[in-house]
Amino acid sequence: MKSIIVYVLMLLCSVSVMAGSQKENMGLPETKGEPCVFSPSVRYSQLVIESRINDFKANTTAAGFGRFDNKGNTVENPQSASSTLDYVPGLVAKTILEAVDYYQNRDNVDVAPWYYAIEDYANRCDITSDGKIGKSFDDLNAVKLYFKLSELTASERFAEGPSYTRSTTLLNASNRFSDALKGISDANKNYVIKASTLPAAAGGWWHKSSYTNQMWCDGQYMGPALLSQLINEYKDYAPITADDWALLVSQFTISWRFLWNEEVGLLYHAFTADPGGSAASKWAGISAQKGAEVYHSAEYWGRAIAWYFLALVDVLEQMENAGLSASDGYATLHGYLQQLAAGVASKQDAASGCWYQLINHDASFVAQSYNSSYRYTSEPVANYLESSCTAIFIASYLKAVRLGMLPDSYIALARKAYQGFVEHFMVSDGEGGVHLVRSCKSAGLGGSNYRDGSAEYYLMGKDTKPTSTSGSDFYTEGKVLGGFILAAVEYERLMDGGTTGVQLPRAAGSSSSEIYTLGGRRQQEPVHGLYIKRGRVVAK
Repeated sequence: MKSIIVYVLMLLCSVSVMAGSQKENMGLPETKGEPCVFSPSVRYSQLVIESRINDFKANTTAAGFGRFDNKGNTVENPQSASSTLDYVPGLVAKTILEAVDYYQNRDNVDVAPWYYAIEDYANRCDITSDGKIGKSFDDLNAVKLYFKLSELTASERFAEGPSYTRSTTLLNASNRFSDALKGISDANKNYVIKASTLPAAAGGWWHKSSYTNQMWCDGQYMGPALLSQLINEYKDYAPITADDWALLVSQFTISWRFLWNEEVGLLYHAFTADPGGSAASKWAGISAQKGAEVYHSAEYWGRAIAWYFLALVDVLEQMENAGLSASDGYATLHGYLQQLAAGVASKQDAASGCWYQLINHDASFVAQSYNSSYRYTSEPVANYLESSCTAIFIASYLKAVRLGMLPDSYIALARKAYQGFVEHFMVSDGEGGVHLVRSCKSAGLGGSNYRDGSAEYYLMGKDTKPTSTSGSDFYTEGKVLGGFILAAVEYERLMDGGTTGVQLPRAAGSSSSEIYTLGGRRQQEPVHGLYIKRGRVVAK
């Protein structure tokens, strides 16, 4: 139903004086799987949310939210009936709320249906039992969505829908904050690297209870970044230690020490404090040889580095909000951000503006074979441009520039990547909307699977198979969906003037500010919050 509505609205706009149809001007092809053509006039956050809010997956599991009208009535049920939070839909929910927050006071889009969709997810789902006792930071990360949800709910910007009162939503949010804080506190007591294992890593949080003595890049976005927001925004916050800011900064200093490669300018995916232990015994390149220990995994995985990048930006933002910009901890993390931003920039593909799955290799690297019991194909697989890391890098650069953490010189890099993302990873879904493809579904190290962290694993491992434009792999995975929504909102802030004072050059061939956009003043009751009408945007 939603795709038909989108298509009809596009057709209604085709009477414009601009040449060709509105759909063509928006760069949206009709053929299923065909790539989009970038249009500087399209607000892609709105297009992507409308296309996929009810239809995306967490790895391979259906995870779409319900679809609601602007009064909170259910139009389509959620794809998933799960009652527990998951970090993938949690990420998507958080980023949709970023779009709600940015567009809530505009008269050219009705974001109320999006708000009700996330309110429903947040009230239906609770933290997993493992998350509540600190066994998995992945199971806690979705709690981030409740910060913006609480703010929007308390503002009374949206009327109470038929399913949830404001007090119910706010109470559930408070309960999630309380449980998340307990989970982090328990992890800090029970799942932490001990000095007797490796003194230089003492105090580092394990990624999960099952990943003994391991710290992953991904984990810094899941754990410390959440704690920083709890400190600032949870009104009943009770300190875990005498200095919780120092505690979370230490998670970065420990991980950076063992993951950062100065010569390459990148972070390895993970490290273990116990290279001789069974938990990391299958890692490629690991060594417990006395005097020649190798603690880190073998390769540089794009999405893991992207999570670390975004975590630094988010934590620095919270430190600024806490008045800690002059602190030693802030200076340390800011230094890491500057180094990582430069390193990632040096690996950007010159032609596309995107980044590769194996970020330190280009397409000339080909995996010939991988462990026969844990691969998705026996055919050689070439390194490929990967959508989720590209999206998260774009969001990280633009947010850091907007907040003054990185120089404006990174804007050109991010704009090139943004256009490249649309033209390489955004394709027609064949129903008037779009899918985001070529996202690595998952990747990890060890555990119950063979996952050895070799270059071959990231390209051929059974869980790493990327989404595509055909067959059962033709769908939008939530990590790229959430990452791109965040990137698009940041890009649209910049288009609208942002806070940097940087003026964007007008797109080639554009001679007027009268251009097409997803937007326009409402003339009737909204349908799913999407309006396509000739209007103006600030294209500076």
